[in-house]
Parts: sequence; C-alpha cells; structure tokens
Amino acid sequence: MKSSSEYVNSERREYSLYVLQMRAIASIADGLKAGGRRVLWTARKGDKFKSASLAGATMPLHPHAAPEGAINTLAAPYGNNVPLLHGEGAFGTLLNATAYGASRYTSVKVSTFTKDVVFKDIELVPMIENYDGTLEEPKHFVPLVPISLLNPSEGIAVGFASTILPRDLESIIASQIAHLSGKEVDDMMTCFTPTENLAIDWVEDAKGNTKWIFEGAFKKINASTLKITKLPYGVSHEKFINNLMKLVEEGDFVVDYEDGSKDVINIEVKFKRGKVDRTSKKDMLKKLNLINSVSENMNLLDFDGKRVLSTNYVEVIKSFSDWRLTWYKARYERLAALIEVDIQRYKDVITAIRRNVGGMAKKINSRGELKDFLKEINIVHLDYIADLPVYRFTDEEKRKVQEKLKEANKQLSQYKKLLRSEGERRMMYIRELKEVLTNYSKGKYNE
Repeated sequence: MKSSSEYVNSERREYSLYVLQMRAIASIADGLKAGGRRVLWTARKGDKFKSASLAGATMPLHPHAAPEGAINTLAAPYGNNVPLLHGEGAFGTLLNATAYGASRYTSVKVSTFTKDVVFKDIELVPMIENYDGTLEEPKHFVPLVPISLLNPSEGIAVGFASTILPRDLESIIASQIAHLSGKEVDDMMTCFTPTENLAIDWVEDAKGNTKWIFEGAFKKINASTLKITKLPYGVSHEKFINNLMKLVEEGDFVVDYEDGSKDVINIEVKFKRGKVDRTSKKDMLKKLNLINSVSENMNLLDFDGKRVLSTNYVEVIKSFSDWRLTWYKARYERLAALIEVDIQRYKDVITAIRRNVGGMAKKINSRGELKDFLKEINIVHLDYIADLPVYRFTDEEKRKVQEKLKEANKQLSQYKKLLRSEGERRMMYIRELKEVLTNYSKGKYNE
C-alpha cells in the first residue's frame, strides 16, 4: 500500500505528464498540441465548418472546454507563417493579431497546405483511444516538414516552458534537403513572414537559451518627421502606440504622432527640432521601442509523446527528417500490399475468362456451387469473381485486364525498388520537399 506522500507524488507526476501531452507542449512529430490535432482530424475531409460547429464536432475527442481557441490559433493569418486552417471572417488583423470574431460568425476548412503536407500519408497515422475509450484519435500526424519550426508556439507546464519562434518554409525545406543529402545543417534566423520580421541577430541569455533580436523600420520624411513602416516581432501595435503616447507626454523627444495604420504600418512621428538628425539609428530604434528581443526555449514532446526534448533548430531538422524518412518504407509496404491484391484480382479475372466462368455461371444453380467451382480452378478472390456480372467475362474484358495487370506489375516493381533502397526513398523524400517548395512559392498553400 502506498504512503500518502507516495500517492501524492505519483498523482503529481501523472498530472504533469497529462498537462505536457494534452495542453502545453507541442509534439516534435507534427508540431501540434492535442487540441489542434483533434480539430484538424475532425476537419480532415476538407468540408467547410462554422467554427462553432467544428468545435462541437471535436468535443467527443476533446475532454476540455470547447476548442474554439485552437481553431482560431490554427487559422490566424497574423499568428502563423502558414495557417493550417483556411479561415473566413475575423481571424485577426495586422494591428491586432488575436482580434478573433465569435465562433458563430467565422468559418474554416482545412487549408491546401495541410492537405498536401500535414495529411501526407494520413493512412499511416498511428491511432490511440480518446479520453473515455469510445473513439480513436491520432497520436500524431506524419507531415513532410517539421511544423514545430514553421509556426510560433508557446506553452507552460509543470517544470517546463516552451517558446518556439517561427522560421520560413523555404529555409526549413532547404535545411531538410541539406541533411538528407548528407550536408551540414546551419541554424536559421527566425522569420515571421506575415509581417516580414527576420531576426537581425541573436545572443545567449542567462539560462542558455537563444535570444533573438528583431528590429522595426522607419524612413525619414523631413528634418523633424519619421514614418514608422514596420514593428519588430513581439511588439504589438497597441504596445507601440502606448509607448509613443508616453513619449509625447514626456515632451522632450516626441512632439506628436499620426497613426494611419490599417493594412500596413503607417505611423508618422514628429520630433522636437534637431532630434532626428542628432539621434543615431540605433538610439532612435531603442527610444521608439523598435528593437525587441525574444528568448527561445525549444522544448518539444518527443516522437512517442512520453518525454520532453530540450532541443534546437539543427537537431529538430536532423531528427525529424530521419524520423519522417522511416515512414516512406511504411508507405510503400502499404502500397505494395494493396497493389498485390489488385494484381491477384486481375489474374483471377483472366483465369475466370479463360475457364469460361461466364458460361458456367449460367448453368450453376447456386452461389455456393459457383464458389466451389472457382476454388477448383484456383481463383483466390472467390467473392470478387462470383459478384462480377456475366457480361464481364469476354475476350475484350480480358485484354483490358491484361493491360491493367501489366501496369500494376510495373508499379509493384517500382514500389519494391523503393523498399529495397533507402537511398531511393531518400531521393523520393527530397523530390516531394522540392514539390512543396515549388507549390508554396506559387501561393498555392495560401488557400
């Protein structure tokens, strides 16, 4: 029998693990927390949902509050480099990234990017029981790219915190291809593409985490006026305006400002005479709150979801790409098994036509007798052949099936070649990553 302290410690461990797995820390496998994964799984067929309807449809998998927050996070155009849900309605603006509309007024569907990249090989996704054992949900998806590096993620759990900044898709894929090609992988600057915020530098903070430095931008209008055209990552429009208001109140540097921001940042700031020319760019950025540093603490659940990995960009690229490559073998084993079934059916049809099964079927009195006859002539898929209509047993049909058999054998040969060679599978992975990059560059995944 456990002592009270042993029981309490055991329960604490269980609760800590539960919070890590279900709420706080994203998985290195698919870059998702449980709520987001459940939402995408429920929406996987690509139908358009009212956000409230999707939240309700997800509830049988999701034991917590309705997952509207996860839906908003996945669809936010100013919260992600590549949104995994395509949203219609209010999902944030440049000036307020979390200005979400009520879920009864917004709609979402799975984005094209999610269909092509996150749901790739969805047939292989490992399933687990949901919280009450009545349904199954995915343990994780098997995306082509590490989503954990693509979109920003934050979470706090017992003993762990995670802050992961975004990288652009092009850099991530370039790093994956370098690793899969046997080349060295370099760390990539964080980049938030919706506002074109690329980190300018990094330092190591007191805890050993990387602290990324971001700058805003301005241009000189005249001797006493600057126009702010970009805010640094992590500085909201509201925070920036509040800082300007304080500077105006102080009265010794900024005299006034005019905010014309809407679809772009457009803030004209008027200074006391001589301040613009006498202030260096670096000092001006600091004074205007246009420099921001954000510490990155890259904690992720491991591929099995059992422990937390304290990792970094390069290690995620390497471990994810190696892990994802193993799923190519599972893919081609599955496809080979499916096509072998088709091949045997084609062979059965050809055998049946040669043995005049169509003529025999007219003479046989019962389905049972027909199946006994089919077994005698070495037909494997008895029910399939027994269910074929009599008009299919013709020489013309045989020629068509022989052509299909030829193509199927060619395809099976290709699958077996891929199964024999990890190098071939590696090249296939690289080709698919390049295809993603090409399609994304054309804007396909913004739908």
